[in-house]
Amino acid sequence: MALDISRIPRDGEICRIEPDAAMGGPSPTDRDEMKWGSDMQLFTRQLMTAGPEAEAAAWATEMAAAASAKMGTEVALWAAGFGAPRGAMAFTARVDGLADLMAKAAPLAGDADYQAKVAKGAAIVVGPPQDSLATPLHGDLGDPPPVGAMAVVTNAVIANGQYAEAVGWGIDVAQHVTSLTGMPVGLMMQEYGTFGQLTWIGIGADAAAVDASATATNGDADYIKKMSASGNLFVPGSGSRSLVTRVA
Repeated sequence: MALDISRIPRDGEICRIEPDAAMGGPSPTDRDEMKWGSDMQLFTRQLMTAGPEAEAAAWATEMAAAASAKMGTEVALWAAGFGAPRGAMAFTARVDGLADLMAKAAPLAGDADYQAKVAKGAAIVVGPPQDSLATPLHGDLGDPPPVGAMAVVTNAVIANGQYAEAVGWGIDVAQHVTSLTGMPVGLMMQEYGTFGQLTWIGIGADAAAVDASATATNGDADYIKKMSASGNLFVPGSGSRSLVTRVA
């Protein structure tokens, strides 16, 4: 599960690419001058928990609150619903780059109370957590969505030689779904891990909003046409989609 959870204003546009009408990719001129990215990035720590879900959720909620207080920024807690193993959770925080993340996280190492909470999690967390850092290509990271909000997270890995075309197509799809459904969808690039992994994040207020968005896209001829036009832009079998809910 790769999470890049945010409230993304539907009129936000960070990546400076104009998709062409046929494929949703940049023109040759645009391709030579592509610039994208934002100073704001999304940090995510993913982990697997075992045992009673209520116990794991209570511990993770304590961790999110403690991290928020020590780091001086809001740390959100998300729990997986569909498309990822039960017990999968993620903490997310907005940072102004890697240096800012390191500066915010520095106080945690020497904080006895926080480290005691980490030690308590040894009986709950299965295996080592995994960290990721993602940069918005389309959309802007605003304030975290409220508890109870749901996020549809879609991932795919760009095929060799298709970098510019895939990003342009991805932005076009995000714009179309946002316009069609009213549910803000952003596109992010994962900075570490699998090279070329794109992440689309759509934020819904609740399950009804997610249902309405799925119904609209599944019945939209233009959306289906755009899906068909992806061609060889992505590594076969690399696509995945999960649904997560903010729980703290």
